[in-house]
Amino acid sequence: MGITTITGPNTETTVRTAELALLTELVQAARDGRPAIAEVTGDPGAGKTRLLTALAKEARGHGLAVLHGRCSEAEAQVPFHPLVQALTIWQGAATEKGAVAAATAALVDALTDVPPGAEQSVWRSPFFAGVRRLLTAGPAASPGGVLLVLDDFHWADPGSARLVETLIRWPVDRGLMVVVAHRPRQAPVALRAVLQQGGELGAVETIALGALPAHRCAEVLGLSADAPELPRLYAHSAGNPLYLTALAEAGSLTGDALDLWTSSSLGARLLAETALLADVPRRVAHASAVLGSVFDIDAVAEVAETSRDEACRALSELRRRDLVRSTAQPGVLVFRHPLLRGCLYADADACWRSGAHRRARDRFARLGLPALDIVPHIERAGSGIRPEDAEVLAAAARACVQAGRAAEAAHWLTSALRLSRRTGDGRSACPAGTGLWKQVVRALAAEGDTERIVALRADVLAGPDGRTPELRARTVAFLAAVLAALGHDEEAQALLAAELPAAQAASAGAGLLLRVHQQLGKVLAGHVPARTDVEVLVHGTDGADPVTMGGALGLAGLCAVLDGDMCAAEMSLDAAAQALDEVDSGRQAGDQEAGHLLVLSWAEALMGWYGPAYGHAERALTAVRARGDAHFLPPLLDTLGYVHYQSGRLADALGAVQEGSAAARAMGRGDHVALSEAITAAAWAQLGRTSPRPATTRPLGRAPEPRTPLNALLLAEAALAAGEAGTALELLLPEREAWRVSEPVAVFAARNYELLAAAVVQTEADADTLDAWAERAAEAASAVGLVEQSGHALLARGHALMGRELTAEAARCYEEAQRLFGDSSPAGARARELARSAVRLTTRRDSSGLDELTLREREVADLAGEGLKTKDIAGRLRVSPRTVDVHLTHIYSKLGVNSRAALVRLMALAG
Repeated sequence: MGITTITGPNTETTVRTAELALLTELVQAARDGRPAIAEVTGDPGAGKTRLLTALAKEARGHGLAVLHGRCSEAEAQVPFHPLVQALTIWQGAATEKGAVAAATAALVDALTDVPPGAEQSVWRSPFFAGVRRLLTAGPAASPGGVLLVLDDFHWADPGSARLVETLIRWPVDRGLMVVVAHRPRQAPVALRAVLQQGGELGAVETIALGALPAHRCAEVLGLSADAPELPRLYAHSAGNPLYLTALAEAGSLTGDALDLWTSSSLGARLLAETALLADVPRRVAHASAVLGSVFDIDAVAEVAETSRDEACRALSELRRRDLVRSTAQPGVLVFRHPLLRGCLYADADACWRSGAHRRARDRFARLGLPALDIVPHIERAGSGIRPEDAEVLAAAARACVQAGRAAEAAHWLTSALRLSRRTGDGRSACPAGTGLWKQVVRALAAEGDTERIVALRADVLAGPDGRTPELRARTVAFLAAVLAALGHDEEAQALLAAELPAAQAASAGAGLLLRVHQQLGKVLAGHVPARTDVEVLVHGTDGADPVTMGGALGLAGLCAVLDGDMCAAEMSLDAAAQALDEVDSGRQAGDQEAGHLLVLSWAEALMGWYGPAYGHAERALTAVRARGDAHFLPPLLDTLGYVHYQSGRLADALGAVQEGSAAARAMGRGDHVALSEAITAAAWAQLGRTSPRPATTRPLGRAPEPRTPLNALLLAEAALAAGEAGTALELLLPEREAWRVSEPVAVFAARNYELLAAAVVQTEADADTLDAWAERAAEAASAVGLVEQSGHALLARGHALMGRELTAEAARCYEEAQRLFGDSSPAGARARELARSAVRLTTRRDSSGLDELTLREREVADLAGEGLKTKDIAGRLRVSPRTVDVHLTHIYSKLGVNSRAALVRLMALAG
């Protein structure tokens, strides 16, 4: 037994092309009458048999007769079994008659007359000399030469090994090629020594089959070299073709779930190596498989319920068969490959296996091993599981959280919760308490693993935190907030809707908490709650705790801001801030409080109240970082990034959105990534640089995120700062259906119209168009009554006045806008530059100011004065149109003009 040949439709092919080429050269030598001996070595499954099959095909193609014999453990004591097998098969198919046939028959008789167990005195030199003569006169005398293949020769009987030694020492003088294939770890020392000596004498060509390179593994599986599954298969198979094929057939199954009896046709091939094991070695092999891929002798003895000496002898037998191997650490062994361990694990009796896991659990617990070493045995201990095992499972979950293995942590947490529920009395504390399951949920959220959070939900709610209405409501609120923050609002709303009736019936506070989180979840998922629903909610908060009251008021304020009802927004946001600030006693904000502070800070940022917005967002962020609430990071960091940008703290803005974008990508929140990128582009543009490309591109097949009004405004500001007025217009005036931007919300309307006016100035639109945008900006600013929006209306009015060359009046508008914005904000900086440009133009009406232009700018100005378009100027100067637009932006600023038409007039006056 012990055959591990890979069979299938392509058995006669091999990817061992270099080795096949070398053996083929030896075949050609045998065809020409020169004897040759080759040794092919390799671990089980390395491809020895497949290589020999391909060689036999090549040999037949060259006209050689092929004799093939295979050894097996069952016939290891039958004298000359592989040679008799090969000769007998060849006799039946050969066409040679006469002397060749007679010599072959005599050779078979000579080899079969030796009884099994004969004394060593039989193996004397005259006997082998006679066998050699018969071999030379028989098969080796065939026309074209002979290839003798002896496979699995590590199981060869002593006589066959001595015959090979004879042929090495005294080669036949005919075209005989002998190929001996064996596993070096299982071959007898005497055989290895003979072959090694033959190699040193130049009589034996040794070909060792090591691990296949990755591209050869791809050929074995019929995959392309860049197939995504190839690296995993290559790493787990270690380049062994047998294991590679088994893993590919098994798919995603790994570890103890990998039952090769059913998932792969090769499982029986691996277990064939254990077919002749006695009872004790087999039990020891099963115990070793229960312990894992690495194990020690003492543990095997205890799990197998045998003595250490008996276990040691059994492991020596397994090591001789190359089922297990020694390590550098004394007494510690490993399986040859995890696949072999998986086969042996599945081969063990299921009931015995459960008992073995219980014994392993008890031993590891007694030795004080880490929880992660014990829990696999607890999980498989069957009916022998104990209440105290829940503590070990919980410890394993904690260790996985700390190691960043969230999915594994969720697995052990689920086991701990279920075990506590099954073995607890309902009164004792659960090892997997609130702190632990929240840690696991947070870790899953950081990876965007919604599926496991949903799967964990039922077990969490069935535990201690779901026993009373108040505890259950807080648990549901937390889980719903996490799901919504991951963008799964439907899951969150379904959970809240299912729990709400029971919560309202049990407690008014619990019901109100869930109703507030229904609206909060919509905001976290990127939606806007219905204002009427939120107002009804606010009216029902009498007597509520300050956090819940503040949360409801913050939601009402946000809805009012987005509706353009600034009076209602100001009242609600002031009341929300007062309620939430009352509970700020220097302690860390709680789970619910952080979500409400997020909503409040964003609403305050939309109002232009950047100081309070920064304070509330920072307070929430401090708590979120301390607890590891990664699901709140993207919206909080986007809020802070926007506040920093609007306040002129550009470096802080870039730092915040860079971190937020990374967290959003991990969670799959493309909407937050898009806002982060828009803030990044605007901030870099204000710094006079182009935004670098995002580190990670969006996944293939995912639709691009729609550009929200705020994103469009920020990207348009970046485009205008870079002199790309056309790009700004495309962003603000939707002409392409795929990127349609809705009408600006009231709080952004004046800013939107002002940017349109600024873009129109640079694209030479008529004064009437500028007036129209300026009027709409004024109306929008008046409707909301916000200082920041009034500043944008003044900027738009200034653009319109510049379009009519009323520079003095425009300068006064820009200066007033600057006063409203302040000096630090990007809008204030832009107003300041525009005011300076308008003042320069006013004071230099009698001077063209062309002396301030560089040589290249003067060339561009001259050509523009002649009426040439940007494309024509670019062609004349041999530069890109983008470069021409940048020069024109600088020219407009230096000359105090704001359109191509004004530049043409100025150049005409300058002569």
